[in-house]
Amino acid sequence: METSDLDRIKTLVPFRDLDDETMREVLGKAKIVKFGEGKMLFKRNDDDSNVYWLLSGALDLVDDKFEAKNRQASDEASRFPIDNNNPHKLTAVTTVETRLLIIDRADSGLFGETAAASTSEPDEMESVDWMEALLSSPLFEFIPPANIQTLFSKFEEVEFEAGEAVIRQGEPGDFFYVIQSGKTKVERRSGDKMAVLAELGAGDNFGQDALVSDIPRNATVTMTRKGKLMRLSAEDFESLLMRPLIEIVSMEEVQEMIEQGEPKTYILDVRNQSEVENDSIQGAINVPLLSLRKNLPKLKPEAIYVCASDGGRRSELAAYILNENGLTGYVLKQEKQEQPETEEPAS
Repeated sequence: METSDLDRIKTLVPFRDLDDETMREVLGKAKIVKFGEGKMLFKRNDDDSNVYWLLSGALDLVDDKFEAKNRQASDEASRFPIDNNNPHKLTAVTTVETRLLIIDRADSGLFGETAAASTSEPDEMESVDWMEALLSSPLFEFIPPANIQTLFSKFEEVEFEAGEAVIRQGEPGDFFYVIQSGKTKVERRSGDKMAVLAELGAGDNFGQDALVSDIPRNATVTMTRKGKLMRLSAEDFESLLMRPLIEIVSMEEVQEMIEQGEPKTYILDVRNQSEVENDSIQGAINVPLLSLRKNLPKLKPEAIYVCASDGGRRSELAAYILNENGLTGYVLKQEKQEQPETEEPAS
């Protein structure tokens, strides 16, 4: 360990209170790690076995309102651990090349009770359910850390009374919604019958299907209890949330993935059965898009699924649904059909 690092560590809480023998024992369990600019160290609601101290560089700590508070290594607050909560209450993203001292939380007992008790910085910010739920979604594994602050800044708050419809079946998609407070029911009309598909509460989201697939709303969502919703426009949803997680692969690439065999790769045909009967894809598994969500438990979490349809956006919605639920979904590129050459008519 460099002398400059040791000098810095001796100013940190609780290292500054340790005797030389305890310091050597603690540092024998610690490690110093360098991170590049724009790296997410942890996010809100993460369970984390590590404790972090900032040795050099800087990072943003993002709160429940998605406001970033920049922390420099030279700041007085940097003498304390970074968000020493488990699960975390903040999201930490480096803003320049940064070096951190990291120690496993299980080894914090080496500090002793008095020193360990002093590691909590009093100025921690509390979380909001809807943001925690969205950030903990597998979707955010695909979102570049630099885009997250922009994404949340685009949400706007709207209020609805009990009995008021937020979206209606058959209407075009305009917003993606996250429930901050209140409750809703999701209903779908088929003929003269209206079936309740789900009941949603704080932290749940809806409205993405029409935005991804570019087809009319397939259900009506009505407030059953007065509440506040956060909504994101279709344009911002597509550029900031959808596009980062939709990856397109060619049939040639799919065949290579299948041949490699690990992880297992499957083609998932999300067209209706009647469409597949007349134009099947060899070796594909057929799961119609409307029944995909209820069939998710039957899919293998360790496998890769390449979604195929008729060249429309159904395959993109299928991939979105898979990624949203912690599976791995790609979109199969639709190869353009070459037109047959025609001979010039005889003169």
